[in-house]
Amino acid sequence: MNQNQRAIEITVDLLKQHGIHHIVINPGGTNVSFVKAVQGDSFFKCYSVVDERSAIYFAIGLYLQTGEIIATSCTSAQATRNYIPGLTEAFYKRVPILAITMEKHSRFIGQEYMQAPHQTSLPDDCVKASYELPFISDINDEYHSIRLVNEAILTVIDNMYGPVQLCIPWLDFDIGNIRPSIRKIECYNTYNGDFIGNKKILIVIGEHRPFQEREIRAIEQFANSYNCAIYVNHLSNYHGEYAVNANLGFTNMPLDIFLKDYAPDIIITVGGQTGDYPLYLLLSRPELHAEHWRVSEDGRIIDTYDKLTKVYKMNVAGFFGCLKLPHRTDHTYFEKLHALCQKANLCMDLPLSNAYLAQSLHNVIPSGSILQFSILNSLRVWNFFPLDSTIECYANVGAFGIDGGLSTLIGQSVISEKKAYMIIGDLAFFYDMNSIGIRHIKNNLRIIMVNNNGGIEFKLNNDDHTETDKFTAAADHYKTAKGWAESCGFHYIEVRSKKDFEINKEFLLQETSQPVLMEVFVSDKNEYISYKKITDANRDYSLSYIFKKGINKIINR
Repeated sequence: MNQNQRAIEITVDLLKQHGIHHIVINPGGTNVSFVKAVQGDSFFKCYSVVDERSAIYFAIGLYLQTGEIIATSCTSAQATRNYIPGLTEAFYKRVPILAITMEKHSRFIGQEYMQAPHQTSLPDDCVKASYELPFISDINDEYHSIRLVNEAILTVIDNMYGPVQLCIPWLDFDIGNIRPSIRKIECYNTYNGDFIGNKKILIVIGEHRPFQEREIRAIEQFANSYNCAIYVNHLSNYHGEYAVNANLGFTNMPLDIFLKDYAPDIIITVGGQTGDYPLYLLLSRPELHAEHWRVSEDGRIIDTYDKLTKVYKMNVAGFFGCLKLPHRTDHTYFEKLHALCQKANLCMDLPLSNAYLAQSLHNVIPSGSILQFSILNSLRVWNFFPLDSTIECYANVGAFGIDGGLSTLIGQSVISEKKAYMIIGDLAFFYDMNSIGIRHIKNNLRIIMVNNNGGIEFKLNNDDHTETDKFTAAADHYKTAKGWAESCGFHYIEVRSKKDFEINKEFLLQETSQPVLMEVFVSDKNEYISYKKITDANRDYSLSYIFKKGINKIINR
């Protein structure tokens, strides 16, 4: 698989040849390969800084004392945007910084794929120039990359010093080598009358504010006629009869099982991003022969799953309300997905972890509350557990960055009398910690901060985190929020055991005279154990599948 590793190798080699020793590293996933290449190399002096907003100023400080070019490294999504204040200072101060930013492969940009906004749209007085490497597929791309990396470094020192951006595209996963069909994409302002017949339809509802009654009625009437399954997670804020939250069932599901039992013929998307990797990894496979209809008033050509055939520039009620409903289909597509969700096993003994908190709280959070998730682990784990249909759920999955989730919830809480809950990890909390000093905060705010010592997102594949903790997960930066929370007028609760949590849980649920911040200290090992325990217990492997895989394993020894 070509992830563009060669571009990383070229960049690292030329950093050495140009004598650039100092690298300020921000945690993240897309820059993992670059970080692995430099963190163990004695040529480089690496520094871990969690907040991209601080990283560039930190780099300026390094330059002021060394007089050398300083490199920085950040992941994709909002990370590059958070470089802007520091880079602006560096621009006017003429500080030689090479800002190495990462981005998804260009085909994902603007396609409602997770963490894929444009990365090179920086202001003119922020960097002297932005260089974007190609995705290397042949010798021409390699020559092009060698020239661009050299040019980027030389531009840092050309015509007085100043910051320069070097952006490297990266592919996260293998999508195989099946050549795609050449699809015609059409756009309509009204429903074009296509006959759906007996096709299996999966309506995917992404991030959305609570639906109006007429929208729900139109969607449900359509789903009833065609026996659709409506794929939702908490961010969809949709709770109709045909809704299925299959995130847990789809997690780690083998592709052949999905294609055999759960594959749709038509995917109809509504709303924004789902933030849902398991769904994406199944629907985007070239082996899935389905067509994608996008329903959105903006009419944009957003081909999230590489199967787009039709864009309906219509509102939800208008689209679903005008479809002809000739007869009820006789397939059992909804029943199959509904049965998958009903099989979910969530009743197990978990150690203190984010999953344990979700298991303990999902059915007792007061009805009518607001619930905001920090991205990735918080969102993923809580999606496993059902919530009351009156609870509104949100997350900052637009540009999909670590920052601002807490500020967003606080904005919601001050304009509402509803209880407002934040589920957030330690890195995301401390990134946005200034927000709890906002003087408009009311007593309806409840922050559940899971202090699992760094970015647990990067520690869920194994229980040995020695190398990951150094830079990618940025462990050992923050000890406790106690002093800051109390100085901002919060009732602070420290939880270090399941007993502590059970004793103090009521503070999250009842009326209080202060806003509440509960800091739950969790080992990353227990986070790994809990996540693996849930996903292992909910694999949808049929006996025939297990038998077939076992036979193949024996044959291939």
